[in-house]
Amino acid sequence: MIRVITTLVVLLSALAPLSPARADGTSPPAGRDVKEEKPAPGTTGNGSWAVAPATTSKTLTPRLRFTLEGRAGDVINDTVRIWNLTGKKMKFEVYGADGYNTARDGAFALRGEEEPQKGIGRWTKVGSREVSVPAGRAVDVPFIVSIPPNATPGDHIGGVVVANKEVEAVKQTGGAVLGLRRAVGARIYLRLEGSLVPGARVEDLRVRNTEPELPWGSPVGTVIRYRIVNVGNVRLTPTAQIRATGLFGRVLRDFPERAMPELLPGEDVEVELKWPGAPPADAVKVTVELKTQVGLQSVARTSYVSLPWQTLVSVLALVLAVALLLRLRRHLIARRNA
Repeated sequence: MIRVITTLVVLLSALAPLSPARADGTSPPAGRDVKEEKPAPGTTGNGSWAVAPATTSKTLTPRLRFTLEGRAGDVINDTVRIWNLTGKKMKFEVYGADGYNTARDGAFALRGEEEPQKGIGRWTKVGSREVSVPAGRAVDVPFIVSIPPNATPGDHIGGVVVANKEVEAVKQTGGAVLGLRRAVGARIYLRLEGSLVPGARVEDLRVRNTEPELPWGSPVGTVIRYRIVNVGNVRLTPTAQIRATGLFGRVLRDFPERAMPELLPGEDVEVELKWPGAPPADAVKVTVELKTQVGLQSVARTSYVSLPWQTLVSVLALVLAVALLLRLRRHLIARRNA
């Protein structure tokens, strides 16, 4: 049995389109062929097919993502356009998916078809679940977003995914056989009316020191780790500023300000920062200041004492040697004066 894995490319940038009109129906029409030679520059694709919002009479400017506005209980309709860039007919599966930040680097991603969907992925219904696109042509697929009456205000982010029905590669990993399918997604940014509360927080700030092999060497592999959490209801692009100070408040290191990926509401990202040249022995305080578009959001601090056991043993040995020398000196002076 082959387990199928879908690899997904998602939309990275966008223009600001007009919001599509609200619809009263609950079932979008089926897809239809369109006469358009090629997608606009910047359209998301993988060389074989491309996906973007369709250009309509209400959105004359080419769009690279869906930017929607509404209220709880609304039904919004729009259309996704799929280009077949190959010389043969292709068959696709089209579905809505929730957006999230990946655990590894915080990058934007869309959930797989078989994963639980709670927002956009659950609310979105496409007119044609399976679509065939002739070689070198494009097809428009209408869809609706039915917003529940109890939906919360703020940003709800996901996308429309277009996945190749054909398994393009098969490989064996351990005892499992994996079939690989490619997919391309166009983002949906939906903002619902109501109170907007931007908020981000730094959590789990910690420092790991690996002791040096030589007594007076610098720590090996000093790493600062922390987690940034979007605790509000709007997407944010935070920046983090880190400062390390030693005894008496002297500055050991001012790290360059670091821009984080766009963080979706309720999502978090784990950050790791390597610190070469950390002091071998000091009482260190690390401070992280987190800023967003609305200013300073959170400050976190942690302290640690850097004193490798090799250094401590060496210092004790030195103190013991000095004590022995002093004792020997007193003994020699006493014998001389006797």
